[in-house]
Amino acid sequence: MNDMKRPMINDALRLLRLYLGLSQKQIAAELGLSQSMISEIENGAKPVSMDILEKYSMKLNIRMSKLLFFAEELEGEPLKTKGKLIIASRVLKLLDTLSPLEIANAS
Repeated sequence: MNDMKRPMINDALRLLRLYLGLSQKQIAAELGLSQSMISEIENGAKPVSMDILEKYSMKLNIRMSKLLFFAEELEGEPLKTKGKLIIASRVLKLLDTLSPLEIANAS
């Protein structure tokens, strides 16, 4: 069993997908990746390359710097077993600022 901690960017991309209500299959189609690749990224089995981060950024209309900042903010946030998430109010507020729906509605 791998004792290395999963990088926070992997968790950030997973949380963002869940927040947007997308399945792994849906986000994979949007990004032009396979569902298995998304799964491996979210589980920390595959690193997040700059290319992959750029795909998320472009397709979701979120700057790469915001994705990285969000990943840093997740440090120490608890993740509940069985895939259910406990998210602190500050993380929810940050997710709200990242929402592409709000960006679209603001224009």
